[in-house]
Amino acid sequence: MCSPTNDTTTNATNAAAAAAAAATNTKSSFSEVAISVSFEDLSYTVPIVGNNNKKDDQPSSSFTILKGLNGCFVPGKLTALMGPSGSGKSTLLDTLAGRKNSGNIDGQVLYNGTEPTLSDHRFTVGYVEQFDTLVGELTVEHMLKYTAELKLPSDLTAAQRDARVEEVIQMLDLESCRSTVIGSSLMRGISGGQAKRVNIGLALITRPPVLFLDEPTSGLDSRTANEVVELLRVLAHEHNRTIVCTIHSPTGHAFSLFDTLYMIHKGETIYDGPVPSAQAYFENHAGHVRDADASLPEWLVDITSDMESIQNRRNKNASTTALEEDEDGIKTTTKTEQEEEKSSFVNLFQSSEMKLVADQSRKDLMKSLQNHSSTSSTSRKDSSSSRMQHHQAPSEWSKLITLLKYRGVAHYQDGEFLGTRFGDKLVFALLILSLYYGIGEETDPQSVASTTTLLFFIAALCGFGAAAFVPALNLERKLFYRELADGCYHPATYYFSKFIEEAFIALFTSGVFGVIVFFGLKLTGNFGIFFVSYYLTTLIGVILAYAVAAAVPSLEAANAILPTYVTICLYFGGLFIVFDKIPTGWVWFSWTSFMRYSWGAMMLNNYNPDAPTSHVNVFFDADGNPQTVLQFYGMDDGPIMDSIGACLGCLTLLLGVFTVLGVLALVYIRHEKR
Repeated sequence: MCSPTNDTTTNATNAAAAAAAAATNTKSSFSEVAISVSFEDLSYTVPIVGNNNKKDDQPSSSFTILKGLNGCFVPGKLTALMGPSGSGKSTLLDTLAGRKNSGNIDGQVLYNGTEPTLSDHRFTVGYVEQFDTLVGELTVEHMLKYTAELKLPSDLTAAQRDARVEEVIQMLDLESCRSTVIGSSLMRGISGGQAKRVNIGLALITRPPVLFLDEPTSGLDSRTANEVVELLRVLAHEHNRTIVCTIHSPTGHAFSLFDTLYMIHKGETIYDGPVPSAQAYFENHAGHVRDADASLPEWLVDITSDMESIQNRRNKNASTTALEEDEDGIKTTTKTEQEEEKSSFVNLFQSSEMKLVADQSRKDLMKSLQNHSSTSSTSRKDSSSSRMQHHQAPSEWSKLITLLKYRGVAHYQDGEFLGTRFGDKLVFALLILSLYYGIGEETDPQSVASTTTLLFFIAALCGFGAAAFVPALNLERKLFYRELADGCYHPATYYFSKFIEEAFIALFTSGVFGVIVFFGLKLTGNFGIFFVSYYLTTLIGVILAYAVAAAVPSLEAANAILPTYVTICLYFGGLFIVFDKIPTGWVWFSWTSFMRYSWGAMMLNNYNPDAPTSHVNVFFDADGNPQTVLQFYGMDDGPIMDSIGACLGCLTLLLGVFTVLGVLALVYIRHEKR
């Protein structure tokens, strides 16, 4: 077994001292302070669900993903976090970044020797997820400005924020695409490499001293992947940042750009040292010889994967110690022997000189940080206080304005967005006009009955048409969770921005529909009341769709639940069964049906006492006495149903109730577990 030389030990000690010096160097801005990230005895456990065979007296089953990991990532170094699929790379990254919202974490994670708070994670850590989550309607420059206004301190001026955006554009070489729309799967935009750089730029807006990236080269061609890693190396070396990337299968050139390598297998450390020493370590300690045809990262992934390595399969006739003959005389490696071979990597590292060097380096760093803390605790407290004050986040009100300013305006400039909202209103308005033209002034019983059912149908349209608003939240869920984790806004702020965006456009769509229907059909009553009734019902449909979309996990489930609820409300709206005939056990639910109040307000407005149709007898009661349409449907008396104001008030109340339920669902129900 070969051990690292004394020079390696000396270099590691010197590196720890240099990292500690950098980490304790205070500057004017908190974002410019170098930060070391260390972890000790770090474990992460998740419960196993669906264990139906477990007895009541047995403890709950769980699965440990990370098993007592130790390590340290220092400023000025680009670290590769590698391991086979399912080894726990992304889990470790999420744990260090404070992004885990499930499971149980044991051990310590320290930033410059102290436990980080939520504010520390928000202000000091930039996190780039594996898949790009961007606003497709925005240009590259607007996407960066949008993020800057959400995340940068409130005391920065607009010019300072613009300067920060310009800094990121130049740093990431995004000048050529700054005015290009980002695009989506349905809209052509920037390239994959540009999208990845934009995603990195979002994390760099706040100048974070720590940058975590989850497989930044996934989905990129080799040239683009090399460019991304070259950029990260520059950020680490020239800007003294602590940068850690999970990486699965990098190119040979990209892998050579990393300074240090931290490898794990099934949640345990198997290597923690310089990249150039990795080949010698596994060849001298584990007895594997690198295949000349394989690049170094390919070889490392191959020999540490849970499957039999390609190299072993090629050399199976020579590696007789790991082989056994089957019934046909063919030599194969058993699964048990493969697992023993992989687990030996863990044992080799635990007993290696490399682990001693890594542990000593981490201890030296912690000791240096503690010594600095004890000698300048007062200045550190004052500095920390000033930094937190410097990083006073923008208010939720200003964030709401930012959401509307960028995303709302972008939607209003999108023909597809406007077309889907104006299109259905216009189609139904013209259809109704062609069928019921001028019916409002007709006084025959058939026309009055037809107008009555039409008004109910108009109220119902708002409920069933709400399905069009479900994707607004559901399809943006990944983007929402990413921005929420980045501290961009509160869930309620996002919810209200979406609602205000739809409410504003609904003013115009409701106006177009109302003008065509009210005046084309020559309805009686006040146009303003008809418009307000229809507008409020439209808003209820929007907010109801949002509430359902926030509460259920998928678009399919939302599209099934929403029309079901609307159909139930349909039965209690008062047309299919009059209010007086609703069974006693269901009366309470009839008061929660928004269609009841919407239809009631339209009916009371259209058949007001001054309308020529208000005195037309259409139906008969049980004694054969003639009744007007309002009398028949029970809208001629009562504390609510005989008052337009009360009906509109109940609509407003239901709008508020559904809004609160939607906000609560968005805040407390998480459909993404990390």
